[in-house]
Amino acid sequence: MTQSAVVPGEPTVELTLALRVSTDSEHAAAIAARLLESFEDTVGVTLTSRTVQADSGQVIELAGRRRRFGESAPPLRIEPDSRRVLLCGEVLQFTKLEFDLLLFLSRNPDRAFDRLTLMARVWGLSGGNGRTVDVHIRKIRGKLEPVLAPITTVRGVGYRFDGAGQVFIAD
Repeated sequence: MTQSAVVPGEPTVELTLALRVSTDSEHAAAIAARLLESFEDTVGVTLTSRTVQADSGQVIELAGRRRRFGESAPPLRIEPDSRRVLLCGEVLQFTKLEFDLLLFLSRNPDRAFDRLTLMARVWGLSGGNGRTVDVHIRKIRGKLEPVLAPITTVRGVGYRFDGAGQVFIAD
């Protein structure tokens, strides 16, 4: 796979990556596409060539998501399996409760949730003081701001995630 980009006034850079993965031919293209998308999201580059060459010599042009040149990955990346949160490529430290709350809200954008519903659906708690949610929201905001402010307070209700276009959930 080769990535090249021409930017006026900048030298042209070409990078070739080689990765050997053993799988059956039926799943090779899907695996390669997922690897390339993960690479683009993690490194923050856009690949101009999306081809894979199999050991048989067959060259496969991969379809799938493509960003316009110069368009970058969303600033917030949530990795549920590894329980990591990255903001502009930097790993942030989240407690279990903060991570679970951020992940739930980001998976349910543009919906307002009251505090007790969040406690029940995110942490499995019934009853209690809804102010616990306020504390965790404040801590999450403190880690994301001033770069990003995706969580909105809905007065008299609770909270809403308004940053759907600013987050990538790596499921």
